[in-house]
Amino acid sequence: MRLVVRTLKTLSLLAAILAFGLVVAGNLVRITNSGMGCPDWPLCYGNVIPVARADAIIEVAHRAFAALVSVLVVAIAVLNFRLKLSRALVRLSVLTLLILAAQIVLGAMTVWMQLAAGIIALHLATGMGLLGALAAMAILLRTEEQPQPTPQARKFGRAAAVNAVAVFLLLTTGGVVSGSGAALACNMTFPLCNGSLLPNGGSLVLINWLHRLMVAVVSVLVLAAVRRTLAAARAQPPGVAKALRLSVAAMGAGFIMQAAIGILMVISGRPDALATLHNATGAFVWVSALSLAMLSNRLPVELAARAPRAARLPAWRQTINDYVALTKPRVISLLLVTTLAGMLVTPAGAPPLYLIVWTLIAGYLMAGGANAINMAYDQDVDIRMGRTKLRPIPSGRLTSRRAFIFGIALAVISFAILVLFVNMLAAVLSLLGFLYYTVIYTRWLKRSTWQNIVIGGGAGAIPPLVGFAAACGQLTWASLFLFVIVFFWTPPHFWALALMKRKEYALAGIPMLPVVAGNAETSRQMLLYSWGMVALSLMLAPLQLMGPVYIVSAVALGALFLLRAWRVNREQSPVAVLSLYKYSLLYLALLFAAMVVDRMVIRL
Repeated sequence: MRLVVRTLKTLSLLAAILAFGLVVAGNLVRITNSGMGCPDWPLCYGNVIPVARADAIIEVAHRAFAALVSVLVVAIAVLNFRLKLSRALVRLSVLTLLILAAQIVLGAMTVWMQLAAGIIALHLATGMGLLGALAAMAILLRTEEQPQPTPQARKFGRAAAVNAVAVFLLLTTGGVVSGSGAALACNMTFPLCNGSLLPNGGSLVLINWLHRLMVAVVSVLVLAAVRRTLAAARAQPPGVAKALRLSVAAMGAGFIMQAAIGILMVISGRPDALATLHNATGAFVWVSALSLAMLSNRLPVELAARAPRAARLPAWRQTINDYVALTKPRVISLLLVTTLAGMLVTPAGAPPLYLIVWTLIAGYLMAGGANAINMAYDQDVDIRMGRTKLRPIPSGRLTSRRAFIFGIALAVISFAILVLFVNMLAAVLSLLGFLYYTVIYTRWLKRSTWQNIVIGGGAGAIPPLVGFAAACGQLTWASLFLFVIVFFWTPPHFWALALMKRKEYALAGIPMLPVVAGNAETSRQMLLYSWGMVALSLMLAPLQLMGPVYIVSAVALGALFLLRAWRVNREQSPVAVLSLYKYSLLYLALLFAAMVVDRMVIRL
């Protein structure tokens, strides 16, 4: 038994190292233009042994490397299924097999579709996913998981996980830049793009600029992770502290190196050697960030609670914070994602940056005004619910009258911005969403029927219509599908929250479905709406409204959503409900992001 476990540990580490090499080798194939060295698949010009051409030899060598990694992945999965050392290892084995299958299919599609930019980006993403899964397995086999992670460790781990996901998305956008030919779209200028701080060209320039913006965002997250980890390591045993410091040092140093190489690539015309090194350091940063996230969930010593502030905030700062809180910034962030996606998927192409900025500002103000009026009306409910009783109005820091006036003022300003700087259709749609939420949902549905979330979901589904109308001045069938996808997403998302807060809703007298019909019926309804949502999301492909990048993403994201909804329906456990609730937020953001990437790829 010990020998088998030792063998499993060795194979997992070897597979992770080889997967790293496979990612680098794939980049070599791309930068040497050897992707079509073999125009058929899996053979090369109908033969196992390649013809005497350099590009064919490089491509076949890459395929052979991939075959070796595939054998190791299958062997590791077989050992994990037999040993069953932990549920996490078994799940990781299933995940690696699924990613491997996707990687093989995408590799074949890369050849069949003659190096389509979207398929290249997905192929890179699945390669990084396989590397991450194998690295995670190697780490799991060498660390002991705490049976009951402390609350501070879970919070610390979630922050590290967000950082790792951000790094992965950054690498994926880098794949889009490389696969689409946008690497030098800014004409060897940095930090400006063609002499401008903002994008001033076509789709390729926008792709390059968005990647640079993503680098800036991830830089902030990495810096915060370094600071947070070094502080947390002080409270841990020497061995754990050393592992944390090593992981965060590797991630930080690797990220700095990758950013520096990226700048050198731009100003030197993207030589092949630097492109290869850039890809390799990216994979290194991804593994380091993933390692940090996994170690962060296994802290044996509780972190010290954050010390209270020495002095109370000045009155003016507290007032500003309260008015901002009325707008519910965290809720609005997802609405803005769908609004932006609606602007970027129109037939008109990417709109001017000024139009995007004005639309998002107006969208925030309109949604913020609706949220403020919602809080003003619900003050009697909020004071009876644990998650809302500390809001500005029930806590007594603001009056409902001030909140109402504030909400109306934001809506008026938003409408004026849309009329003056965007177009009338976008302004009318935005105002319709405002009235839908404040009058139909807040004043009528919320306290009168369990269908409050179902019918009221239309308010949250209007932002993508606003974005679509802002960009091209009209609505099409594609925009209506954006609406219905969000409409069907809303019930399972909010009912998951209602399941977790059932007692609070009952105490407040809000007839949410779990209060009226119970957990079992709510779970069944959530599964039904989830099926409807996924089916509608997939309809965009046969209607030729979206392409292969979107459909692959929609299938994968939808399958994970349905799996979580099915688990909630089967178990009705708090863990399953919380998992679905969290994933639902990520699902909608990633689904709309996939739409944007798909449209960008098709326009190239």
